Amino acid sequence: MYKILVVDDSALMRRIICDIINADSDFHVADVSADGEDAYNKIKTTSYDLIVLDMILPKMTGLEVLKRLSADKVPFNVILISSSLKEDADSTIKAIELGALDFVVKPIRSTPETREVFARDIMNAMKACIKTVSIRKGVFPKSEVPKTPAQPVEFKSSPEPAKTSNVSFSGADGSGKIKKIIALACSTGGPQALHTFVPMLPSNLPVPVVIVQHMPEGFTASLAARLNQISSINVKEAEDKEVFKPGLVYVTPGGKHMEIYENASHQPYCHLSDDPPVNSLKPCADVMYRSLTKSTLDEIICVVLTGMGSDGSEGIKNLKQYKKTYVISQEASTCVVYGMPKAVEQGGLSDEVVPLKSVANSIVKKLGG
Repeated sequence: MYKILVVDDSALMRRIICDIINADSDFHVADVSADGEDAYNKIKTTSYDLIVLDMILPKMTGLEVLKRLSADKVPFNVILISSSLKEDADSTIKAIELGALDFVVKPIRSTPETREVFARDIMNAMKACIKTVSIRKGVFPKSEVPKTPAQPVEFKSSPEPAKTSNVSFSGADGSGKIKKIIALACSTGGPQALHTFVPMLPSNLPVPVVIVQHMPEGFTASLAARLNQISSINVKEAEDKEVFKPGLVYVTPGGKHMEIYENASHQPYCHLSDDPPVNSLKPCADVMYRSLTKSTLDEIICVVLTGMGSDGSEGIKNLKQYKKTYVISQEASTCVVYGMPKAVEQGGLSDEVVPLKSVANSIVKKLGG
């Protein structure tokens, strides 16, 4: 039975979370805390398998707790409880940089439906993240995000693609028409993985990168903004109807499906859809991959990183029937949850299986850098 610490300043919310967790025979709430300082002291002196940590706490916020633990090199396995307010979303993304495994959004209104979703999300996150506990035992989280981002892989074509009209790259022709695209999917552990992967991309990447990260509405803007800060390549949240450009990374907004279509000039552009969730997911990577089957692109490089479930595998399987497709999946030992990459690899769809820190290099080599 796994030993859990629950941290929340609301007595009612602590009771709700404890009841949810204790209803599962694999988990047991061993301790509770009502403020950040008490939580910090408990975590320093007691070993917990998982910590469910509210972001907004008296005495010390959830983010401050993680910063102090990181500075003291105290290992932790944390699932965050956050609201969708922008300041909370920003703090949540920073907490993930410090090593938090996942987060769950607290419902604004308490109804039977929202309580059911909240309970499901907590247990899904816990069951996914508990698999990483043995890997993380004795491994200290990053004390701080490096001030200097990871060194990008050198791309041999020196001009910036977005500023060049007469240089032919492997990802775009002389007219600037994009010939290839990188379509990436990730879920649980994805924000952490993206904080490693995206800063390693070269700023002059000659193709666009489109990312589907399973994340609720309100958080992807903060994720994109933070990735943009720490990366040499430009990162933004995707907007409906915008044409994709080389050397840019586009994060699909939470709560929207991303479909990639082409305009009259055969330039790929973003279509954001409010269609219902697919397999309970919105955004859904399968939707993105299926939309690419009718494109005129010469090649699609699919990247599948850490995540629970199998989203992406069916879409890629379908895509391979219609388009030249090259698939890079993340190697198991570097995943927080080896679900989505496993489904791709076991389905015989992976052309290359590499550790997280090698994904950017594999992309550059495939593009001819």
